[in-house]
Amino acid sequence: MPEITKEVGIAFALTWAAAFATCIGGLVIFSASMVKMANAKNLSIALALAGGVMVFISLVEIFNESVEQFKAGNADEAGECDSTCEGNAWVFTNICFAVGAGIIYLLDALVHRLSPDLKDEVDLADLARLEQVVDGHVALTTPTDADKEALAGKEKAAMNRTGVLTAIALAIHNLPEGIATYTAAVHDLKVGATLAIGIALHNIPEGIAVATPVYFATGNRCKAFWWACASSLAEPLGAILAFFILGDGLNPTVEGAMFGLVAGMMVTLSIKELIPSAVKFCPDGNAVSIAILGGMGIMSLSLILFAYVGV
Repeated sequence: MPEITKEVGIAFALTWAAAFATCIGGLVIFSASMVKMANAKNLSIALALAGGVMVFISLVEIFNESVEQFKAGNADEAGECDSTCEGNAWVFTNICFAVGAGIIYLLDALVHRLSPDLKDEVDLADLARLEQVVDGHVALTTPTDADKEALAGKEKAAMNRTGVLTAIALAIHNLPEGIATYTAAVHDLKVGATLAIGIALHNIPEGIAVATPVYFATGNRCKAFWWACASSLAEPLGAILAFFILGDGLNPTVEGAMFGLVAGMMVTLSIKELIPSAVKFCPDGNAVSIAILGGMGIMSLSLILFAYVGV
């Protein structure tokens, strides 16, 4: 049984905090003000910011940490790493990065194999319907009469199934994110914290993506919120898995492999899912690119400040 240290406790806390953001997204069905905030442009900016944060921290910190750990694991008895050792470290890191990218594609293929018609992102039509509910001053306790008619019978059941399957799909996608947050945080708190922020930013739209169709299908806000929260539980599960693999972080080679996998998974998730979704919600390329660069700038400034204060 790995030792439970202070660093391990903080890593689990960060993982739970990032996962909780999914529940915040699920709260949209309870609040008219949150519905108004959850418009396409704001979601686009949140996703683009998250993409910028995750790409920057993955390539600047996590990837390089993988190289350093592989160098430490392959150094000679005197702790020296010659050119061959360093070259091997870069090769192993890039291999792990590629494997991490492949894992995201395999998980995505698995999800869509189980449900080919599944949409694992916020539906713009659902957002528009929610906005109509608010603009028409209709309470968010039940769907409108028009929605009841439109979603009668099989169509209503299909929308409920969509929400539930979206929760399952996002849970599968969230497992690597839990591994990533724990792996980064247990070794370097500032890296883990910044990665958790990026994950939390895109977990909010994920909560909306789960809760909205379930709400319109059932009229039950609590049930919709429960499914949104349930989809986030895979992240703490991923942290538990990483805990049993890494413990409190003692094996440089294992840590190097994990960091390489995490970098590959996070960069691929950002490029494949987050940034394209941001563009879809807000076709204005300038807004998306500025948000991506803004996310990178925030992380850059954070790392500079951390360096000055010696964290």
